[in-house]
Amino acid sequence: MSNERRIQSLYFSPTGTTRKILSTIEEHTGLPSELPIDVTFPEHRESFAGKVQGGVLLVGSPVYSGSPPWPMIEPLNRLEGHGKWAVPIAVYGNRSPDTCVDELAKILRSRGFKILAAASFIAQHSLASMDHPWALGRPDQSDLETAAKFGEQLRQKLFSHPSEIQTSDRLLNALTGEMVESFPEGYHKALVDGVKGLVSLTFSKDKACTECLSCSNSCPTDAISIDSKEVADDLCLRCMACVRACPEGVLVPKVNDSPSVRPVIEKLDGLFAVRKEPKLYL
Repeated sequence: MSNERRIQSLYFSPTGTTRKILSTIEEHTGLPSELPIDVTFPEHRESFAGKVQGGVLLVGSPVYSGSPPWPMIEPLNRLEGHGKWAVPIAVYGNRSPDTCVDELAKILRSRGFKILAAASFIAQHSLASMDHPWALGRPDQSDLETAAKFGEQLRQKLFSHPSEIQTSDRLLNALTGEMVESFPEGYHKALVDGVKGLVSLTFSKDKACTECLSCSNSCPTDAISIDSKEVADDLCLRCMACVRACPEGVLVPKVNDSPSVRPVIEKLDGLFAVRKEPKLYL
């Protein structure tokens, strides 16, 4: 099979859900695959030169307040498309993908890719808990069946009628509520900073850290210091990969219960209670 019909995935996936969805899609295309490009961790992002193998690139990103997370922007802007096909896939926590799919498509087109298809999928929200079960357990079996179907449809389109889909150049600025053509410098970092008041993350004083390094090794921004037992708030994404990785339950997320924040959490509980479904754009 020609190199044009080989597939590769690029993703940022601290807790593995975006990776799981892309792996399912890729597998069910039936196309020969290249090694994935995982830009989750700093050392991988720094070493990534932008080269893509094969002719079809799946690009998976979690959604942070309607956009890709700030660590992912730089490697995306290094990509070299050279007329290859790309499939942007936004993975969100059951609120809304907003215009993340369009933003990914816009970046990919600016890097020389053609957009074969696109999709949005749902995964467990990073701040989900038993008290706030925001898309808890997703992607579930139904989501993965849809991902498998999407992979099959990608193959069919690639072999029968490969053509570009239309996406919007107008993007939602979540900080102002306006539709814009581009975002100012520092925008993606400001998005993450804007939601940090909802939940804090600290080392528990009641449990002993064994210094196994599971938390720091799972952090996509090197925000955790084992020596000082501190989390650098300016770097923390609130992805909660460290909380899931810690075998002792030492890292503790605490939802802000202040009178000013409580109504926001209650509103989110209502929004997240309505199950959203994946959307495929072919």
